[in-house]
Amino acid sequence: MKYAHRRFPLMILLILTLGGGGCEASQAQKAAQEGAFLYDRGDYDAALPLLEKAAEKGTKDSQVLYQLAYIYDQKGERDKAKAYREKAVPLLEKQAGSAKGTLEDSYYLTALYLQLQRPTEMRNAAQAGIQKFGKRSDLSGEDLFRLGRLYQFAGDAAQSASTYRRAVDAMAAEKSPNAILYALALAADAGTDVAARRYGDAVRKLEQAEALNPKYPPPVMQMALMELGAGRYAEAKERFARVKDEATASEAQYGADVASHLEQCGGRREALADGEPLQEMTNDEVQEALGAAATAYRAAKGAPDADPAKVREAEAMFFSLAAEWMLRGQSLREVSLSGNYADLIRR
Repeated sequence: MKYAHRRFPLMILLILTLGGGGCEASQAQKAAQEGAFLYDRGDYDAALPLLEKAAEKGTKDSQVLYQLAYIYDQKGERDKAKAYREKAVPLLEKQAGSAKGTLEDSYYLTALYLQLQRPTEMRNAAQAGIQKFGKRSDLSGEDLFRLGRLYQFAGDAAQSASTYRRAVDAMAAEKSPNAILYALALAADAGTDVAARRYGDAVRKLEQAEALNPKYPPPVMQMALMELGAGRYAEAKERFARVKDEATASEAQYGADVASHLEQCGGRREALADGEPLQEMTNDEVQEALGAAATAYRAAKGAPDADPAKVREAEAMFFSLAAEWMLRGQSLREVSLSGNYADLIRR
């Protein structure tokens, strides 16, 4: 009986210890689930303390570590972000490589390699994910977006573009798609429209993305350029005026002037006077034509008996070429200053 009496407190202590460990694990799991829910909604400030709590409780959930890295990156805390990425990598490598590994695991692992600047491993992980999930016909809109990213990371632009389009179509048909991933899919699909010069379609998708994720809207300068390309000049001027980023504010002022002139002279021309389409010209050819158009516009304006119709047409061609230059991602400010015709735009 003495022996049994001594064992009883030891058994209670063991039960309490095991129960405490289970409680810790349960708390970590609960915090991770709640944090992941807020993360998926884009509420990163609210998600952060919950994800941190899960990490402090010793969670081995690699997605929690990835999400913490992403949030800290958004906050500009690069060292913390890198530390969490490095913790997540071995866990995700194991998960993504297992039979139970999900497409989300492959996506997160590939993204981590990209952020850690490990390009060979990034491409290998992307290709492994594509091989595993690329032929699946039962993917949700969210997973189609992730698959599109894998194709992008693997360098397959055509498959990436078509998969993003499928993701957008799938999420449009779903009852409650993830708003953040839907917005990202729309922005990616808009990029395909831009490459095909379907600026109106790109604007519509970017506006939808902005509505879905107002905390992290597409860059204002990007939106302004798409409005310019779509011929929505009043909207383009308004967007350019909202650009406050120091790196692009001056360029935005030039953009607003281009939009204003095109609005006044009947819109953007798609071809030179000889019929050559602007979109088929090389950058060097556009730059040369822009300089020649500046000379012609200045001469038309300065003629003693200036013909309003000729001035208007010269203005339209010059500013159409200026818009073409900007839509190619080139700096109008720099080229106009070096070409000595900035006064024609900014005056």
